[in-house]
Amino acid sequence: MTPRKPTRPDRPGLEHVVSTFRILVAAHSWTADRIVEALRPFGYQIDVLTDGHAAQRAISQGAWDLVIGSSDLPNLDGFLLLRTLRTSRDIAETPFLMVVSSLDPDEEVKAFQLGADEVISEATSGIALRARVRVLLRLSTYRRRLQNEKRMLGIKVAERTRELMEITMATVAALEKATELSDPETGHHILRVATYSALIAEEMGLSAEFIEKIRLYAPLHDVGKVGVPDRILKKEDVLTPDEFEEMKRHTQYGYELLAAARADAMACNIALCHHERWDGSGYPNGLKGEKIPVEARIVAVADVFDAMITVRRYKAAIGPDTATQIITVEMAPRFDPAVLGAFSRRYDQMLEFFRSYR
Repeated sequence: MTPRKPTRPDRPGLEHVVSTFRILVAAHSWTADRIVEALRPFGYQIDVLTDGHAAQRAISQGAWDLVIGSSDLPNLDGFLLLRTLRTSRDIAETPFLMVVSSLDPDEEVKAFQLGADEVISEATSGIALRARVRVLLRLSTYRRRLQNEKRMLGIKVAERTRELMEITMATVAALEKATELSDPETGHHILRVATYSALIAEEMGLSAEFIEKIRLYAPLHDVGKVGVPDRILKKEDVLTPDEFEEMKRHTQYGYELLAAARADAMACNIALCHHERWDGSGYPNGLKGEKIPVEARIVAVADVFDAMITVRRYKAAIGPDTATQIITVEMAPRFDPAVLGAFSRRYDQMLEFFRSYR
């Protein structure tokens, strides 16, 4: 059914009144005529539909400032029409005025429960109707303004988030380079650890955001080594107990460096806690079990695996299968069982990546 367009105001002195407000009236023809007559002097753009299904389609397709529906609308009553409006995400905030046959308390309560902004009866005076419509149109204006402001704020937040991510990526790249310069052996190591960590996180069913973050920040796990003296960092023999104590401080150095740079909490957690152990035997704080951040628990396994299967100046490499056996059996108490399970299930992919980036 095509909406019926009422004639323009015919009262002297009001012919020039034109409003940009769009109102949909969904009611029996006699109710609609009365509403239109009451609102005509204000020049509102009013469309009239006397069939519920047609009104439902019009609501879904148009941008209305106000919908006026009658409880006894043919084919789809005003209550169902109101429910349609309130459950449609893009138009749910559109004001709705319900017209009931009489001010039956049950119908009035039902209308408000479904989300009506105002309820009147067919006996409501034209003056009262106009007053309520003006209030609801102001409400529509405020809601639309808030929606526009929210949309603009969302755009600004997205832009700022993009800028911060670009800054973060540049900072991460710079810190990765600093790590490589301080310890040339870590070049491919940090890339492999990042990929291993992402694969484990994915296997554990963690969120896409978490996976991307751990891929981004895992390479910073040893950034604190820039604070470790070269005589220790580049020593080709086993470290003495005192030297090892100094080496252990790289976790604290990394945390302080990233915290000073206002890095993401995940980056800070990884740098500080990737040498903590599930059984509490790790460092620097001897954290145990789930007190260790999950991102650090994941990087811990990825880091140890890659360290074991690569040559270092102070040790030879061991085979990946042997390393996996040691990690999942002999060293198992050190690591989160859930992380070890995910590690084992993604072992083939890790091995393939290792062979590509040796």
